[in-house]
Amino acid sequence: MHETVITAIPQDTSDHMLEVVFIDDQAQGPRVELRTLAWGNGLGWYRQHTVTLDSASLQGLQRALGQVQGYLRHTTPPSQRQSATVIPFPCVPPRNAVPTERASA
Repeated sequence: MHETVITAIPQDTSDHMLEVVFIDDQAQGPRVELRTLAWGNGLGWYRQHTVTLDSASLQGLQRALGQVQGYLRHTTPPSQRQSATVIPFPCVPPRNAVPTERASA
């Protein structure tokens, strides 16, 4: 069994964290664990809760989070939305590009 920590997401307080871990286990198959961690003086980080997701459960969670993201877009005030810069793929002309003549070889 091999574990890879994908990310650790800080929570509202500095003594709590959400850890996302990929587990490659030949016996049980690959899975993802969502771990709620807490900090204890003298202990360090320790697990409070663990949710284990197999492939099917993970796909369901991804769909649900996509729906939540759609709800958040509609309820987030424009002043709090983050803008993104879209960089066009170099081989595809922009939709509004005017065709140009190419020199033949």
